[in-house]
Amino acid sequence: MEVKRTAVARKIYARILEEIRPSKLEVDTTIANVNKTMARLKKIVPKNVTLVVAGSIARSTNLKGDHDIDIFMLFDKKTVSPKNLEKMGLAYAKKMVDAKKKERFEIKYAQHPYARLYLDHIDMKIDIVPAYKIDNIEELATAVDRTPLHTKFINKNFTDRQRDDVRLLKYLLKTHNIYGAEVKTQGFSGYLCELLIYTFGSFDNLLENAVKFHLPLCLNPKENAAKVDKEIFKRFSSEFVVIDPVDKNRNVAAGVSKESLAKFVFLAHKFLEKPDIKIFYGEGFSFDDAAKRINALIQKSGLDLYILVSKVPNKSDDIVWPQLRKASEIISAQINKFGFHTYLQHAWIDKGNGFIAYLAPKENIPNKMFQGPSIFYGAKSTNGFLSSHKNALAITIQEDRINALDLNKYATIEALLAEVANGKLIESRKDISWKNAKLIMNKVPKEFAEITYAELHSKMSI
Repeated sequence: MEVKRTAVARKIYARILEEIRPSKLEVDTTIANVNKTMARLKKIVPKNVTLVVAGSIARSTNLKGDHDIDIFMLFDKKTVSPKNLEKMGLAYAKKMVDAKKKERFEIKYAQHPYARLYLDHIDMKIDIVPAYKIDNIEELATAVDRTPLHTKFINKNFTDRQRDDVRLLKYLLKTHNIYGAEVKTQGFSGYLCELLIYTFGSFDNLLENAVKFHLPLCLNPKENAAKVDKEIFKRFSSEFVVIDPVDKNRNVAAGVSKESLAKFVFLAHKFLEKPDIKIFYGEGFSFDDAAKRINALIQKSGLDLYILVSKVPNKSDDIVWPQLRKASEIISAQINKFGFHTYLQHAWIDKGNGFIAYLAPKENIPNKMFQGPSIFYGAKSTNGFLSSHKNALAITIQEDRINALDLNKYATIEALLAEVANGKLIESRKDISWKNAKLIMNKVPKEFAEITYAELHSKMSI
C-alpha cells in the first residue's frame, strides 16, 4: 500500500482493535475461570491424565466476548484403547456438571464424541475433548491429537502484533459470514487464520498477497511460501491447500469453499483499493420490517422469490447440511433442464427447518426446443428421440442434430417447484423429506421473514 493509504489503514486497524481485543479485565476473568475449571477437572481425572487448554484463548488470538474454552484430556496411548478413550472422556466430563448451578451437558461429535459443557452462570462454553498425548505427529492416533501441537506451534512463533493481526482477520471474515470451518459455513477456521498471518507475516502482507491468489494455490507456512505442485493438489483433492506445519499430510484449508476464498480475495481487493472501516463492519442490517424489506427487494429487482421449506431433524450439521445442499443442486439442475434461469440460490437451516431459496426472472416457457442426437448416430437414436416427441409442434434439423419443438413439462418455475414440494421431482434425502414441504412465492410468512431477510442480505452483500 502507498504511504497515505497505509496511514489510513493503520488508523482503521487501531479503531477496530479497540473494539475486538479483549480487555485486561476480560482476559484476567477468563484466565481465572479456566483455572477454576481445570482445578475442578483435576479432582476428577486420574493423575496420569494430562489437562491442556487449547484453542484461541490458549493462543491469545480470541475476539472480545469469546469466552469458549477447549480443554483436552490427554491419555496414554499405550494403556488406553480408542474405545475406552471415548468412554472415559465422556464419563469424566459428565462428572463436571453441577446441576445446582444449572450447568448443562451435551455430546458433540468430531472423529469421536466429546463433551460440551454450558456454564451459563459465568457465560462460558467448555469443550472437553479426550485425546492421546503425543510429542510428534508420527505418534498421531486420532485427528484431535494434533491440536495441542497447534497451540505449541503458534505460541512459539507468534508476536503480540501478529495475534492482533489474527483478530483483525477473524473479525473481517466473521462480518462477512466466512469465518468458521463448519460444514454450514465452509469458511476459514481460527487455526487457518493464524497460519495465514504466520505465512505472510502480517495482516497487510496477507491482503497484498491475497489479491494475487490464483487457483490452484498451495501455501506452505513452514517454508513461508506458495507452491505450485500438481501432486499436492491431486493428493489433497483440492485447489486450495494450506499444509499444516505440524502435519504435512493435512490440508488446513480443506473446509474452505471456493466461494468463501473468492469473497476473501474480493474483500482484500476492496480494502487495498480504498481502505474503509465500513468494509470491516459490512453493510448495514436491521430486522425491522423484514417482510417489507423482502417485498421491496422483489419489487425493485423485478424478480420472483421462491422458497422451499422442509422439516429437518435435530442432528449434527455434518449430517444434515450436505443433504440440504445436495437437494439444492439437484433442484437447480432440474430448473436449468427445463430452460429456466436463476440469479441466486441459497440454502440455510433455522429452528428445525431447512430452506432452499431462489431469486429468478419471471419466465413462462410453455414450449421448448429439445436437442436430439446427431443424425449420423443412426436410425435407432433418431427413432428413439422421435418416439419421445411424437406430439411435437415441429421437428427440425440444425446442423447435424435433430431437434423437437415440444411442450415444456413445466411452463413456470413455480410449477416445477410445486412438484418438488409434492415429493415428485426429486427423491427425499435420508433425513429430509420433500413430500410435505412448503412452497413460498414472494410473500414470506411472518414466522420466516426475519431469517429469510438475514440470509438474503448475507448472500447479496459484501
